[in-house]
Amino acid sequence: MYKDTFRVLSKRILKHIPKQEKKQYAEEITTQLLLSEWWVRAEVIAITVAREIELDTMPIIEKAWKQDKTVVIPKCYPDEDNTMRFYQFTNKNELENVFLDLYEPKEDPKKLVSSQDIDLIIVPGLLFDYQGYRIGYGGGYYDRFLTSYNQDKISIAMELQLVKHVPHEVFDLPVDAVITEKNIYKNPDI
Repeated sequence: MYKDTFRVLSKRILKHIPKQEKKQYAEEITTQLLLSEWWVRAEVIAITVAREIELDTMPIIEKAWKQDKTVVIPKCYPDEDNTMRFYQFTNKNELENVFLDLYEPKEDPKKLVSSQDIDLIIVPGLLFDYQGYRIGYGGGYYDRFLTSYNQDKISIAMELQLVKHVPHEVFDLPVDAVITEKNIYKNPDI
C-alpha cells in the first residue's frame, strides 16, 4: 500500500514535467551515462523502450547502435510468474504495443539473449533513493530478474525522482548506481 502511494504520486509528477524540460534532462543524463565505466565496458546492454512519462531512451539505444553495442529489450510474461526475457533490438519494426504506451519486442526465438550475456542492464523506475532502491510499476519483473543477474545494473533518473529513502522489502534489490543530470549516485554498499 505504501509503495502504491509513492507510485501514484511519482506518475503524477512525471506527467506534469514539460516535454522540452524532460528532453534536456535526458540529454544531460545520456552524456553522463555514455562516459560512465559501466557503459564503456558493456558490449550487450539491456534497456526498455521508454513510456511517454519516462525519459526517452531511444537516443541511448541509437548511441549504442552507433558504437556497435548490442541492445536488448525486455518482453514481460505475466502468465509465467511475471518473468522477463530479453530480445535483441535492431529497429522499431521489431516492437509491438502491448498495453497503452508500452512497447515490447515481438517474440523471435532467434533474437532471444540469455541473461548471462547481458553486460549492463539499465533498470527503469519511477522513484529512486541514494542507496539504489527503486519503485517501479509494481509487477515485480525486475526484482525477479535481478535475483539471478550478477552483472552491472544501473538506473537513469531526473534529480526530482530521487528521495532520501524508498520503502523496500527484503527481496528488493538495489542497482549499483543511479545516474542523473547532475551526478552519479553509487550504491554505498557495493
